Amino acid sequence: MRSSVPCKGHLLQKFIKECWSKCWCNKKCGNRIVQQSITVKLQVFLTPEGKGWGLRTLEDLPPGAFVCEYVGEILTNTELHERNVGSPGNKNTRYQVLLDAGWGSKGVLKDEEVLCLDATVYGNVARFINHRCSDATLVEIPVEVETPDHHYYHIALDAMEELTWVRGVRS
Repeated sequence: MRSSVPCKGHLLQKFIKECWSKCWCNKKCGNRIVQQSITVKLQVFLTPEGKGWGLRTLEDLPPGAFVCEYVGEILTNTELHERNVGSPGNKNTRYQVLLDAGWGSKGVLKDEEVLCLDATVYGNVARFINHRCSDATLVEIPVEVETPDHHYYHIALDAMEELTWVRGVRS
């Protein structure tokens, strides 16, 4: 079920309302999109542009097709900073997303209040989706209650095209 109800003072944005365990519907219900897991063929590949690893589709997908959810550990900004400072290795291989930038809040959020999603240690294939500042092939559509970040195509893509996204809430 899609809603046009805005949240936290954001500009109007679509979101998905998923059925859950207490719902009496069938497990194949149309409101269980995210729970069906990844059903499209994806490939992790080394990008030729030197961006490192990327993710691409191996099949043509229509606009609006579900790709995957972004999975990771939920940390505060403070915890994330401490993890990054104390961690050896290449800082470019971190897979972090800011979950709450304080939209609609009365004041500035403290570091211990801001939540981040870190897919560096615990995550899934979505960690390889590269960021693009504009013309991204994926858009974020929040999913009510379960997790805040799922990816859907907003344009049709041909097979072998890299998946990219713009992090953050947009109108």
